[in-house]
Amino acid sequence: MSKKKKSGSRIAPIIIGAILVIGSLMPVSASLFGQTGYITEITSSKRFGGELGDGALPNTYEWHIGYRFKTKSGEYETGSVTVKGDAISSKSGLRAGSPVRYLAFAPQFNTPGEGMFDGSTIMYVLLIGVGVFMITLGIRKEKPSKTPAQRSREYRAAKAVMPETGQQAPQTEPDWDSFEYDDKTPITEAEADELYRLATEEEVEDEFDLINSVDEGAAYCRKVLAIVRWRRANWQ
Repeated sequence: MSKKKKSGSRIAPIIIGAILVIGSLMPVSASLFGQTGYITEITSSKRFGGELGDGALPNTYEWHIGYRFKTKSGEYETGSVTVKGDAISSKSGLRAGSPVRYLAFAPQFNTPGEGMFDGSTIMYVLLIGVGVFMITLGIRKEKPSKTPAQRSREYRAAKAVMPETGQQAPQTEPDWDSFEYDDKTPITEAEADELYRLATEEEVEDEFDLINSVDEGAAYCRKVLAIVRWRRANWQ
């Protein structure tokens, strides 16, 4: 998987999680910490969409209810809510005099009900939890994957066996990055031939990516040549 795909796969849950948190935080805040107003008028009641479910919820539809309510300061604000009802009624129970909880500094954020931990509040709290989880999932630092060379070295060190004795090879592979390699002298034809003669197809194509060895530089090629020389000398 490319870095671009990995980055996209991490950004998506962050965005979705943020939408869930922000979209649920205001109704929760209004319900738990808001003031109470009262509906003065049901402005609209419309059914939308088809019947819900595939037979599990017979005669169940979604309704959009619009309302107007009066705040403690005497001003009027509007709000809306989506509820489930049957084919002919929303069964919301909302009417003139029903309570509405709203934020005093932003009454456009409101939700019907008495407030505190009623059913809708609990639902929004759960959605916030899901959103936080998705954000955490997106920003969590992934454990860096090992390079093919590192995996190959670990595998070879564990599996290296001397042909004569069948015992574990005692040699430990050197730290190749600690050595200096000639980068000024171009790689010779003899060195290139030796490299491709000693290295396996996996080492050339997958592990060291030497198909375009000139672009990697002479020092890099000599480093890889030193690695394969050592491995072949130690039955790896």
